[in-house]
Amino acid sequence: MNKRILTMFWYDDISEVHLYKDVGGIPYALAKYCGWEATFAYSDINGIIKNSDFEKYVDLKTIHYSRTCSKLKLKIIKYCNVMKFVWQNAARYDVINFYHTHKFIMFLCWLAKKRNPVIKTYVKMDMGRDGFEKTINHARTGKKKWWHHFTTSVDLFTVEAEKYALELTEKVKKYKNVQYLPNGFFADFLPVGDQISKERIILTVGRIGTYQKNTELLINTLLQIPKEKLTGWSVYIVGPIEKDFFKWYEKITYSNLWLREHIVFTGNITDKGKLHEIYSKSSVFVLSSRYEGFPLVVPEAMYFKNYLISTDCFGAADEIIKSDISGFGRIVPGEDINSLKEALEEVLDGKVDLTVQGANAGAFAIENLDWRVIAKKLECYLQNLS
Repeated sequence: MNKRILTMFWYDDISEVHLYKDVGGIPYALAKYCGWEATFAYSDINGIIKNSDFEKYVDLKTIHYSRTCSKLKLKIIKYCNVMKFVWQNAARYDVINFYHTHKFIMFLCWLAKKRNPVIKTYVKMDMGRDGFEKTINHARTGKKKWWHHFTTSVDLFTVEAEKYALELTEKVKKYKNVQYLPNGFFADFLPVGDQISKERIILTVGRIGTYQKNTELLINTLLQIPKEKLTGWSVYIVGPIEKDFFKWYEKITYSNLWLREHIVFTGNITDKGKLHEIYSKSSVFVLSSRYEGFPLVVPEAMYFKNYLISTDCFGAADEIIKSDISGFGRIVPGEDINSLKEALEEVLDGKVDLTVQGANAGAFAIENLDWRVIAKKLECYLQNLS
């Protein structure tokens, strides 16, 4: 197989930050670590994206459409322009890569093969627990939808949990090739070694106050912990903060002012060096989300040797954190204050060897979740399609 890949992501929320997430990470990693020629095509509805490092390896192309029309007309224009882009460019590539599994994606895979019969089509499912359960339930009904025959045009699906890959292969016959591929981090951009001594910091990172991230669960749990147990500990809450969240926080801590002394709101941190410094200093990372696909904060926290406490919000939680095997952390049921309290108190009471378990997490992350490693695994999947 020649090594030319076109990745397409035309959704309205595209921004520069997506270049180093899985969306842009796949073409970037294949180009940088495996020598592929890569193109990333995106919607220019939010403007032109420029990034000199990314563009050393990946050619950026735009799919143009304008907001200056009705919502329905915009959707029609968008779909037409995406189809036109696929038809005009599919003949130039060996692999075309899309995200998610809705009907239009399947149709685009079919369209790419009509234009270029030898092209290989790759869909990264980016599937959380809800999406997985919905897909399995659809398969159980046995109903043949009109668009199902388009799925045979997909040569490779990848999903972010091994158990999902196994079950989809077994139960969803229309998905002919499903493989496991995690999300990861770029070790090239992270400091090497133990730069900063660990401190008694519990860290959480995300969009604070959103329904998905459920930071309220962490705050409510901290209120249930005897205050003497938090002596000497700080809780860093990092990320942009929803306006209504502070009102809720001030109200719920009004009669527990002692907790405010332990909590540090940093707001959004765009300086990666400052964010990495906080990761480095922290000893414990808490993910309190209601749902996730494969949260990138998890491999980053592991790289910086944080002990992990996570809700069971993403499919690969038990595979990555391995709480019952390697001691990277604890997985607790979502919305369960008592279980999260128990996990935090184990740490606060000194029952967890944070040094050993943090080191285990860091070693696992480097060996399995660096994009350099992931890209080589993906390249093997793609080359086996030939």
